[in-house]
Amino acid sequence: MGDPIRTSEETIYQNFTLENVKFGSIFEFSALFRAFRMAIQPACMVAALLAILVIYCAGRTFDVMWSYQVMPGEITAFDSPIPGYYDDLLKQNRISRTQAIMDLLQSVEPQLSLAQTDALAENPGAAYGAIKAVYERQFIQAVHAARQAGASSAMVNQSRRQATFKLLNQMRQLKSMVGRGVFSALMRYEIREFHLLVNNTAAMLRLAPMQAANGESDQAVVQVGTGILPTGRHGLWENNSITGCLANMSITGPTWLITGAAPVRAVGAAHGAGLLFRRLFYILSVLVLVIISMLATALAGAMICRQTALEFAGKRPTFSANIAFTVSHLGSFIKAPMLPFITILGTGLALTILSFVGAIPFLGEIFIGAIFIVFLILGFIIMLMALGIIGGFNLIYPTLAVEGSDSFDAISRSFSYVYARPWRMLFYTLLLLVYGATTYLFLSFAMYVLLAGVHVFVGWGMTLFGVLHGWNTGGGKLDAMWQPPRFGELIAPINWWAMNWSETIGAMFMYFWLFLAVTLLGAYVISYYFASNTILYLLLRRSVDGQGLNEIFPDEPEGDATNSGKP
Repeated sequence: MGDPIRTSEETIYQNFTLENVKFGSIFEFSALFRAFRMAIQPACMVAALLAILVIYCAGRTFDVMWSYQVMPGEITAFDSPIPGYYDDLLKQNRISRTQAIMDLLQSVEPQLSLAQTDALAENPGAAYGAIKAVYERQFIQAVHAARQAGASSAMVNQSRRQATFKLLNQMRQLKSMVGRGVFSALMRYEIREFHLLVNNTAAMLRLAPMQAANGESDQAVVQVGTGILPTGRHGLWENNSITGCLANMSITGPTWLITGAAPVRAVGAAHGAGLLFRRLFYILSVLVLVIISMLATALAGAMICRQTALEFAGKRPTFSANIAFTVSHLGSFIKAPMLPFITILGTGLALTILSFVGAIPFLGEIFIGAIFIVFLILGFIIMLMALGIIGGFNLIYPTLAVEGSDSFDAISRSFSYVYARPWRMLFYTLLLLVYGATTYLFLSFAMYVLLAGVHVFVGWGMTLFGVLHGWNTGGGKLDAMWQPPRFGELIAPINWWAMNWSETIGAMFMYFWLFLAVTLLGAYVISYYFASNTILYLLLRRSVDGQGLNEIFPDEPEGDATNSGKP
């Protein structure tokens, strides 16, 4: 390479060497790949992990209050396009559950009277406890019978393993029969939709064989999948697409929690005042759960966004400064995400109030037709807010963290950047989605390798290389407490009912650390969400307003977090 210098007689090329190419300046989007490094910082991971633990504890307390309410498949059926299908399913599931519990009680506890059976069938929690006690008793009897059979050690262990598997299957069927708590069912639904989102994102770019005319394939080509938009008959809610999974996670799940769960429907409760009190109490308990979740999310999101913004700008953030910033701006972090929805609801309420005039006979419909332009203008406001939420909701927290602004300014900035650069926003979002799915799969595999390695080597030690076995299970001592992990199912179903007292206590401590380790994957997802959108906001801001990436609101004193880490 060289620069030509032309003379009258010849062209002379001056050679030079190209060094230190800054691809971040040439390819601006490459800055998005710093999201992984930002997200896995200890401060961000701890903030996200604490938020998950707070929400989880609140949700489990919520489930204790409401007991077993959700049968398999109910949340999925909530968005059914068939009128009345979901309500009919709820009623049929409750009838089927009552009958199944009665039949099971009569088979495992035939000495119960009909009145006792009916009472237990109407109380799934009590029925679960009674049937579980019978299954555990049968298991212990099978273990003692195997030990006293006088067979070889291998045959005894085989019998005990069979009894263990039978107990685990019985308990899984029993749990499926009585149902789950509302929060537990919602959490499983959201996790399932997230995993489908990761799979659909990974399937966007795939290697497929090129078919020749004779049907044979002799080479492979890269194909871009069509899993971005739904194509099934259910439209937006198809979870075989990226947008379908996102819609289910952000719309179907929360809407079901508030309006679709059995406690707010006329299912399994008395009519009249009893049903009204039940619904009111459920809504109040959901409100408490939502408030706790919003507070935990606001604290974690504020800290992660602020930490990422300062790190990305080349500054040295401190924990105390981030805490101070979060506390001082916590009100804005709570109010800002709600304002667009409040605006939509307020505008919709204004539309409804104005339309009351249309109920007047004869004159009403004429008046509505005459001022219909007002309805269209209000509908335009709703449309702007809705599109802004779809495109700019993810930028609200980063705006607050970067600019230190109030709620209205955060919404104005985040929505205006989306409208100013919609295609850039879409490209960056898809790139972050693919990158996030890839890094999540990598971390999941890394966690699997970690747990599998621990299980193998600790299992060798606890069993003295296969000499010792669990007290009841006939398998390895560690296997009795913790089944080997599998990729995609890092923690297998726990067979608490097959353990003796010492194994149960040891397993309780063990699973505390196991669940904490696996929850780090969820913490990464939350941390990546806030960190990546903060970087996305900074890039959009530079594109629209021309502001530098290092221009961050200096909320801390001079010489603290806003100063560069350079001497």
